[in-house]
Amino acid sequence: MPAWNEAEGIGGFIEELHASLSIWNPTFIVVDDCSTDTTADVVNSLGSMRSVILSTNEKNAGHGPSTVRGLQLALAESPEVVIALDGDGQFLGPDVSKCLTEFLSSDADIVEGVRKNRHDPLFRRITTHASRLLVWSRCRRLPTDANTPLRVYKPEKLRIMLNRIPDNAMTPNLLISSLSRKLQMNIYEVEVSFIPRRGENEVGTSWGTTRRQVPSKRFAIFCANAAVQWLSFPKPFQED
Repeated sequence: MPAWNEAEGIGGFIEELHASLSIWNPTFIVVDDCSTDTTADVVNSLGSMRSVILSTNEKNAGHGPSTVRGLQLALAESPEVVIALDGDGQFLGPDVSKCLTEFLSSDADIVEGVRKNRHDPLFRRITTHASRLLVWSRCRRLPTDANTPLRVYKPEKLRIMLNRIPDNAMTPNLLISSLSRKLQMNIYEVEVSFIPRRGENEVGTSWGTTRRQVPSKRFAIFCANAAVQWLSFPKPFQED
């Protein structure tokens, strides 16, 4: 899981995940994107009780590159299964367990956690719909939740996709949604609850948001830059 300034909630989130996944003996890998709070200290404090690995970026790289880095580190552990999610704790441990159970009991290459009960402002709903269309434009298949950060992977399938995704990808989850469908992998969608970010500040600090219903300048700039980068990435979608 990538994390930036998640000290308020990440400890309880990992503890909840551990309780729900304990029968599978999970290892947690957290990529700290140069947090300015005590995120690293909180994660390190869990290491004495749980199997937790902390990796800190040399410089602030952003959510996308931190996600890619986390997936690369996960594969380096020679895992049986890889579960990806964000460090803001917007999922429930039992739902993550439900996704893993579905994965293990099926022929799925990937299980995607489809977020329900979302109460996003209008601009977020617009970008969510746009992201689905972006994925469709690459693979002609429309995912229910194109940008969900909760996914369960077969390691060998994840490795195939990471070999096509650049380390600096700003929207790796969209690339994965597109590639997995373009490569005709078996994808199962499982509905999961989506809860507010853990901690006192439910919207977090990533986008410099002051008003929930209005996109911040930082968010708008990110969307513009991500769109430009998306259009410059034809290679991952070219046939071998």
